Amino acid sequence: MDRCESTLALVDFEQVEQDGYSSGYESTPSDSESSTSTQKPNSNRLIPISYNRDPVKIKEKLTYRNTQALIEQLKVISSIPELCDVTFEVGSEKVKVHGVKAILGTRSRVLYNLILKKQKEAEFQRKADKKDKKKKTSIQSGKVTIVVKKYEPEDFRKIIQFIHSGSVDINSSCVAGLLCGASQFGLDDLERACWDFVNHSVKSGTISKIIPSAKRYSHHKTGQRLLEKIFSETQQSVEL
Repeated sequence: MDRCESTLALVDFEQVEQDGYSSGYESTPSDSESSTSTQKPNSNRLIPISYNRDPVKIKEKLTYRNTQALIEQLKVISSIPELCDVTFEVGSEKVKVHGVKAILGTRSRVLYNLILKKQKEAEFQRKADKKDKKKKTSIQSGKVTIVVKKYEPEDFRKIIQFIHSGSVDINSSCVAGLLCGASQFGLDDLERACWDFVNHSVKSGTISKIIPSAKRYSHHKTGQRLLEKIFSETQQSVEL
């Protein structure tokens, strides 16, 4: 559990009474005070003010958050194909990585447009197959399949995991893939985290461990930037 906040407005009932609190009834002056010539009729009676009035309104608020449990549950979603309506076929072996359209489209505008495009293509194909009665269609209604060629399957799985849960483990073997994916899909927070990891690696002297990962993504513009930074930092360390 990350946070459990409890905000309770405590009321001093004596103070509330002084501030205009009423039990719902009003009393007029006592008999001794009302014996004058200006005595009001029925002065010794309690007169109801309002039957619908809530005399004391105590504001109570309890904010409970269990974000860690939510994160873990959202991570599981992509491992259950039955709960997903998007399938990515990643790499030369077409490894399947699953996701949920609503989450993917909400978190990434790029993925939203890509999914929308694939949905339109699938709908067009279904209509074409209906006209050709001899041709059997294998397209499932509502399901979208997207081919991803330029990512390592494990790296892409981590990208999809982050999109769903907002959490991912970054290390030297996957930082390049995560960085390229974050840049391509508009995940600014993940991109900053990856660059922070790279800068930390520079300071700790472990930047060379990122080179194999960076080389696998040299075809990406962001991957090229990463390689340039690595070679620049390693060159400076040699000169020193």
